Amino acid sequence: MKILGVLLRIEWLKAAKRRAFWVAVVAFAAFTALPAVERVRTARSDPSSVYALPESWPDILGTATGLGPLFVGVLMILLFAPEFTWRTARQNVIDGLSKERFYAGKAVVLAGLILLFMGTTVLIGVGSTMLSPGGGGPGFIRSSDLSYMSGLALGMLVFGSAGMMLSAHLRSSGSALAILLLYLFVEEAVTRLMLGAGINALGGAAEFLPFNLVEDLGDDLAHYPDVLVEVNADRAERGLAPLAFLKVGVLAAAALTYSASFLGRALLSMRRRDL
Repeated sequence: MKILGVLLRIEWLKAAKRRAFWVAVVAFAAFTALPAVERVRTARSDPSSVYALPESWPDILGTATGLGPLFVGVLMILLFAPEFTWRTARQNVIDGLSKERFYAGKAVVLAGLILLFMGTTVLIGVGSTMLSPGGGGPGFIRSSDLSYMSGLALGMLVFGSAGMMLSAHLRSSGSALAILLLYLFVEEAVTRLMLGAGINALGGAAEFLPFNLVEDLGDDLAHYPDVLVEVNADRAERGLAPLAFLKVGVLAAAALTYSASFLGRALLSMRRRDL
């Protein structure tokens, strides 16, 4: 526990001095707050519109599903990769940290970023519902809401661990960011090709591509089966194919597997290469 406190203090001092960290946090808070303000305004002007808990958890969490994982991945790169070019990673080891403990410090950063962005989303969302007129149903949070919240956290973990792996391998924030963003476009193209091939096996495999998993975990329909039934009924009336998702447990297991693989590769790179 003592070393954990030391690592926390070291990493906090580093992050607090980085302008990119504060810009990312403020930008994320602003992107999260804007939809919340609009929902409160709508609820006040339209009596039929309800913005209250627990019904509004999908709206609250949905504001972070697109940007949250990307923010974590990008910020993880910006906080980790420059350690090699600035020689601070080497200096930390010279000062007494082992490579494993230096890596553990970055894992602490990743966990902290996930908690920070999740906390920001929940705090702004819950706070905004208190400014909205009217009340919601019984209870504060439902099991499906917790599932959606976990899906969002896992999406952030996948992107963040990918950022750690790229930082450890490439040791350049510019290169790591370029590869991360390029991969998003490449996977999108590959997914379309696999789905367009008309082969069931390829279509099934496309669902397990890492950032497709993140998208599915961040889709509220994957966590709210009752809503999915209503949406599919509406699609059937319009002659559209029904939407389907893998079970959340399967998605979560696959996301954890990818994250463990990315983190393991980052650790191996740290151990094998000189700082």
